[in-house]
Amino acid sequence: MRVVVARAGLLGLQVDGHSIAHYHRQYYATFMLSRWKVQFGTYQGKTFHWLLQNDVGYAVMVVASHQKERERTGSQSPLMANKDAFTRYSLAYPEFAEAVRFRQAFEEARVKSLQPGQEGLALVGFGDFKFESLQSLYDSKDPKTIRFVNYLRRTAPAPGSQMENAVRYVKKRDRQREGATTAAAATSTTTSTPVAASSSSSSRVS
Repeated sequence: MRVVVARAGLLGLQVDGHSIAHYHRQYYATFMLSRWKVQFGTYQGKTFHWLLQNDVGYAVMVVASHQKERERTGSQSPLMANKDAFTRYSLAYPEFAEAVRFRQAFEEARVKSLQPGQEGLALVGFGDFKFESLQSLYDSKDPKTIRFVNYLRRTAPAPGSQMENAVRYVKKRDRQREGATTAAAATSTTTSTPVAASSSSSSRVS
C-alpha cells in the first residue's frame, strides 16, 4: 500500500512504507546524535546540535579536515570516533554538506594556485560563481559570466576579501591582454613599413 508522508505530500511525492520507516530511522539517529557531546577543540562539552547552531564555520572546518584525515588513517581512538559521529550528524543537513564540499574544493584549488603562474586556478569563492576558477571565469563566453566580470571591473571590494582577489586577477588579465594587443599592433606596423618603402623605391626606378 502506498501512502503520502505529510512533508512529501507538500511536494506531491508518494513513498511506500519502507521509505517511511527508513526516514524515521534516519531522523531518530540524527536526533540522538544531536545530543552527543563534543570531545574536541574549542567547544568541548557542548552538544553537536549546539555547535552546528552556533559556529557553522568552525564545524565546516572540523568536518572538512577530519574527512581528509580519515583518508590517511583508520584510527578508532575515542577522539576520532567522536569526530566520525559529528561528521555523520552534520552531513545529514544538505546545506552543511555543500559548505564542506566547497571548503575542500576551495582549499585544493588554493594550494594549486600557489604554484608560479597558476593563480588563475584559485576559486572565485563567493556568489553564484564560487566554484568557478578565476581563469575559467575570466575566459568564459557566457553572457551572465561576462556581466559578472564587468561588474568586478568597476567594483571597489573590501580589503582582504575574496572579491578583492577576483578583482585583482581580472585587472591583471586585462593589463596582460592590453599589453599583448599593443605588442601585436607594434609588430604589425614594423613588418608593414619596409613593404611600403620597397614599393616606393620601385616606383622611382620605373
